[in-house]
Amino acid sequence: MSEDQHLLRRLNRGDLDGLGCIYEKYKDDLLTIAMSVLFDVHAAEDCLHDVFVNFARISGDFHIHRSLKGYLIRCMINRAKNQLKKNQNLSACQIEEVGNRTTFSNPLGQLIEHEESIQVFKALAKLPNEQHEVVVLYLYGEMKFKEIADLLDISINTVQSRYRYGIEKLKALL
Repeated sequence: MSEDQHLLRRLNRGDLDGLGCIYEKYKDDLLTIAMSVLFDVHAAEDCLHDVFVNFARISGDFHIHRSLKGYLIRCMINRAKNQLKKNQNLSACQIEEVGNRTTFSNPLGQLIEHEESIQVFKALAKLPNEQHEVVVLYLYGEMKFKEIADLLDISINTVQSRYRYGIEKLKALL
């Protein structure tokens, strides 16, 4: 039994420490993904908490047929996209404030604090949604192409081409 399955079993039995362990295990990755979609630390943190509140509500008889990380990433992306639709007016200063307000414990999060990452976020914001999603899942979500294909319910060839085109556009923008 995998660690995630064990944690889910604990959660389904009402052990809230299981939820805490899942939160601690995935919070940095999920927050990084939300940041890459929203470009706002506070909005990303709100999405993270919303995802886990909803996740806690459905516990009890919750089963994942694929990966827990993939499920949580999908929830985070959906929540962040919904938030983004509400706040369509993304300003350049929100992107620049990311480096000033963010503190993460993982290496990817630490990159956000540097000025170069602000440029990457600006470039990511210019990618078409399909390419943006695949690039974020691959780079920040550390998912394999096959996992992304399963998660998005598209072919692996489509994932690879979206990633390739997205990276080419990023290179041109940077």
